[in-house]
Amino acid sequence: MAERPSVKDILAAARKGGAAKPADGGEAAPAPEAPAAAEASGAPAVPPPAPSLGRPLTLKEKLAAARGAAPGAPAAAAPTPAAPAAAAAPATGEKVVPPPAPSIGRPLTLKEKLAAAKSGGVAPAAAPSGGVPVAPKAAPAAKAPARDLPPLSEISDPRDLAEALRQAGAKKDKELAGADAKGAPAKPAAKAKPEAKTVPGKPSKSASLAEGTSRRAVLQFPWIVAGWVAFTGGLGALTAMCGRFMFPNVLAEPPSTVKVGVPTDFAKEDVSERWKAEWGFWIVRTERYNGQDILFALQSVCTHLGCPPNWLAGEQKFKCPCHGSGFYISGINFEGPAPRPLERFRVAIADDGQIMVDKSAKFQEELAQWSDPDSFLPAV
Repeated sequence: MAERPSVKDILAAARKGGAAKPADGGEAAPAPEAPAAAEASGAPAVPPPAPSLGRPLTLKEKLAAARGAAPGAPAAAAPTPAAPAAAAAPATGEKVVPPPAPSIGRPLTLKEKLAAAKSGGVAPAAAPSGGVPVAPKAAPAAKAPARDLPPLSEISDPRDLAEALRQAGAKKDKELAGADAKGAPAKPAAKAKPEAKTVPGKPSKSASLAEGTSRRAVLQFPWIVAGWVAFTGGLGALTAMCGRFMFPNVLAEPPSTVKVGVPTDFAKEDVSERWKAEWGFWIVRTERYNGQDILFALQSVCTHLGCPPNWLAGEQKFKCPCHGSGFYISGINFEGPAPRPLERFRVAIADDGQIMVDKSAKFQEELAQWSDPDSFLPAV
């Protein structure tokens, strides 16, 4: 089996115009001939097919084939641009169609694309000496005749409205150009006159006096006067409270001594409750404690939990209403939860002969203090 020609042989044969020979000296493949019948009839020549390489095309070869050249074959020379069709256009007013742009054999650059867009879609031709391609000038487009538009108030189509505005602007430019040509300056539009600003005048002396009179009249309203009085009173009360805060808060206590009368005012085996509510003690005269007729002040507080007992004259005893503690007339406990007898206050004869009770000193029976002379007074 004959060996296929290499890539170098195929490229060399393409440059020479012949067919590539195989490496082992076999016969070369016949070179494709250009169809002569096409040239004779004036039809465009069809390029011969590219020779088969016997392998997949590379990326460069594919790009060369896309640009119009077969892989391995030299690129065809760019055709010269045809003469502008505008010169040969008939003078009959027909629309001139520009000729198609010649192929450059490569993709257009950004500048070439912008030039083609400005020139009406005609791509620039390739420069003969490798310079910057020059875009052909497009033929000037014929001006379209002005359309007859309806009145401005009846226009509904946006395109008609734009055309009406364009025509109005063109007419105004034409009028201005005609005025400049004649030498007469165009009259500027009349400017609106600024409104006159009113500056208030200086107030007169009589107006100032009237204003002062109105201010004094406002102060004559009773509710304004009442508001100022209330404000002044509140401010004074706040000042007094702040001043009181600077002094210690001391409560005045009642005196600890009180005169209850002369000894002859009290009967035997009797209890006086005159001073129980205000001073908290009874005046008792009895002989049931040590067989002596004595007077003493008995505190009206139960020794259990501090409740005030009541004197029961029919039973001759003190009875606590809280828990049932009972005390004899002498103050000795005999029933209930009370743990000890009632307590006595100090008693003495004042200068005027009255009995004076001193609550600042107390005497307890369980501490043998009832034998103290200050705890009782002889009745005779």
